[in-house]
Amino acid sequence: MKTLIGFFVAVVVVAALSSFCTLRWMDSRRAAKVDPHEWLHAELKITPEQHKALEPIEEKFASQNRILRERMRAANHELALAIRQGRPDSPEISAAVGKIHLHMGELQNASIAHIFEMRRVLTPAQGDKLLQLAEQGLDVAP
Repeated sequence: MKTLIGFFVAVVVVAALSSFCTLRWMDSRRAAKVDPHEWLHAELKITPEQHKALEPIEEKFASQNRILRERMRAANHELALAIRQGRPDSPEISAAVGKIHLHMGELQNASIAHIFEMRRVLTPAQGDKLLQLAEQGLDVAP
């Protein structure tokens, strides 16, 4: 009986230790995340004046981004419902996939327009750096 109790105590201790370590690791990862917007402004060495000039541009893009991502979520939901029907060649699947591609393309175009709109506020060196960072990001991301 003592062996069985000892075993359960050991299991509880190991589980508690695992949970503690996992939570600490997750907290450290959460703290290490950097806001991409802040990172970009730091990389470009944005001045306070430029930051002020960029605010309406950023707000406009954030709004477009939210709308287009919501449209993509809705199209993904339509696709999920169409898939549930179990026919891979259904017109509903084709239509949902078409909507997803449309909204992805709209988001890509909005992102490109945003980069060039930002560039107008930047110095030539900052603008070149922005394009370089965008190119690097596109080369890495699928």
